[in-house]
Amino acid sequence: MQLSTGSVVVITGAASGIGEGLARECVNRGYSAALADIEGPALQELEADLVADGGTVASSVVDVADPASVFNFAETVHDELGVADLVIANAGVISPQAPLWKQRPEDWEWLWRVNLFGVVNTWTAFLPAMIERGTGHIVATSSIAGLAPGQSSGNTPYAATKYGIVALADNLRIELEETAPDIEVTVLLPGPVKSRIWQASRNRPEVFGGPDTPPLPAIDSFPNRLEANEFATRVFDGLDRGERYLLPNEEFIEPIASHLEDIASLLRKSSSLRDLHYEN
Repeated sequence: MQLSTGSVVVITGAASGIGEGLARECVNRGYSAALADIEGPALQELEADLVADGGTVASSVVDVADPASVFNFAETVHDELGVADLVIANAGVISPQAPLWKQRPEDWEWLWRVNLFGVVNTWTAFLPAMIERGTGHIVATSSIAGLAPGQSSGNTPYAATKYGIVALADNLRIELEETAPDIEVTVLLPGPVKSRIWQASRNRPEVFGGPDTPPLPAIDSFPNRLEANEFATRVFDGLDRGERYLLPNEEFIEPIASHLEDIASLLRKSSSLRDLHYEN
């Protein structure tokens, strides 16, 4: 759907990085912003900046891993701003880099609860009102790792959650076709963007192991990391075009396409060999 002045846009993980860029671009375009983040002080500072710039903003401290927290946020948004037109489930975290067999159970649980169930909780909270109205746009932030893992080693839990987001979106489209075909679903597939995701453990709850300070990976090895504001501009332009899979870091299009084509080629080869076996 095409957004217009005053359209209600919900963004989780809004206080920094990609989320902050999306929030600022949202206000720049004249939309009403409903912002959520687990990091209260940074969220309050962002809201003050956006309101000072003339934006219509409502913010709430929200833990997307907690369904009750997200549903309370949705009720607040509906009361203060109305039914959402665009919902971007953007909150995400990453664990310290380590091989699969060295990742702790709490690493896995933290990533699954935030990255995957956070999307489920957000969509579940906002979708019913959008379905009742019959229009809207649902988005989730996956990653290039959601279609082509292996850009760097040691991120198996992260890649698994981002793969899951793609599956959620693909199947949600099928379900919405039966009930609310005018609601669009988009998967956002970021490549390297300047953000604080590698410091995500600063907000890690004690129940999932608590904050820690692991050595940071050499993220500067990505010289073409997008600024969050440029990334956000590309995202909103792509959403206006109704893109189902949105990859603002265009240099990763060919690696992803090559990975998917390799899978298709292997499946065709396997099928051909099986047919040849049966014929013999």
